[in-house]
Amino acid sequence: MMKCSEGLLEIQKTIKNSLADEVMGTVRYKDISTELGALGEKDYSGIFQLLSQAEQMHKMVLEGLVDAIDVRCRKEVSSQKGA
Repeated sequence: MMKCSEGLLEIQKTIKNSLADEVMGTVRYKDISTELGALGEKDYSGIFQLLSQAEQMHKMVLEGLVDAIDVRCRKEVSSQKGA
């Protein structure tokens, strides 16, 4: 197994800090989708719905990376804390 390094933990910290932005992106795109739908712009609304879903998937991938680093560094897995 590869070693855990301070550099890897710093990258993990950066990823964790970016997760809030991913959540905000998901909400922002969902809101735009809703607004466009209310204006009758079904096609544009659908595009922003897809963007919202993509942001959610991106967030999940980042969370998986954070957990993988926890495992590598033999720390409590972040997604399991408080569960």
